Amino acid sequence: MGLFPNLRTWFLANGDTGEIMQGQFEPNSTTREVGGVWAEHTATSRQNSILQFLHGKLETLSVQVRLYARDVLFNSVQDDLDKIVEWSQISKLVKRPPKLTFWLGDGHLTLGYCILESVSGIQYGTPTFFGGIRDVSLTMSLKAYTEFDIKATKAGETRYHLARERDYYEMLCYREYRNPNMGDIIRKRHPTKPNLQTADIVKLPSVDALRREKVEQTSIALHTAYGKKDTPQRALRVEMLQLRNRTYVSHVIMTEI
Repeated sequence: MGLFPNLRTWFLANGDTGEIMQGQFEPNSTTREVGGVWAEHTATSRQNSILQFLHGKLETLSVQVRLYARDVLFNSVQDDLDKIVEWSQISKLVKRPPKLTFWLGDGHLTLGYCILESVSGIQYGTPTFFGGIRDVSLTMSLKAYTEFDIKATKAGETRYHLARERDYYEMLCYREYRNPNMGDIIRKRHPTKPNLQTADIVKLPSVDALRREKVEQTSIALHTAYGKKDTPQRALRVEMLQLRNRTYVSHVIMTEI
C-alpha cells in the first residue's frame, strides 16, 4: 500500500501472516446478511403459525471485486488472484484456512474476524497483447468466525414443556431422548416438582447438556422413616410429603351428565 491509501477500496488482512491486500477499485457490489433460523409449526384451526427460534446465523458478506494489471508486465493480476485463492484454502503454516479481517473504505463496514468461505464467479477479461491476464472479476464470500471453547460453553436448553394431565418425567424423557432412565436426571433438576402436575413447566436440556450426566441409584431405605426420632429418612419423607401437598390449579372440570 502507498503512503495515502485509497479509502474507496476494500482491504483484506491475514491475521496469521500479517499480510494486507488492498483492492485497486471500489467493489462492484457488497451484500451483507445477518439473522437467525426459525422453525414454523402449523396446527389445525390456527390462523397464525407458531414460530420457534432454533439458532442464530453467522454474519456473511458477499463482495464482488475486480483485479486489474498494475504494471506493463501484467503479473499483478495473477499474483493477486493466487493470493485470494490461497487464503480460501488450507494453509501449510497453520493447517487450516487463515483467519482474516475485512473492511471497506474507512471501516464503516467491517468483518473483524472472518474466513474466506469461497471464491466464486471468476471471470477473465480479454487477454493482453502478449496473451496474459489483463483483468479478472470475482466474488468473495466471507463468513464471521468466532472462537469456540467447549470448556467455557454452557450447553443450551432444547425447549420448555408445559405438563399435561398424567405426564411424568420418564415418559417425557422417552419422547425427548428415547431413554426413560433420563427421567431421574430431569427430576433432580426440578427439586420443587418431584411429581408433575398439570401446567407445570419442565425444562428439557439439549442432548449435549446431558451427555456427561449419569443415572445413579439414590433410593433410601425407609425402615426408620415412620418413628418419632429424627433421621435422614424421616426428614426426606416429610419433605416429599410437603412437596406433594402443594396447591395447584386444576384444569380438569367435573360436570354432571
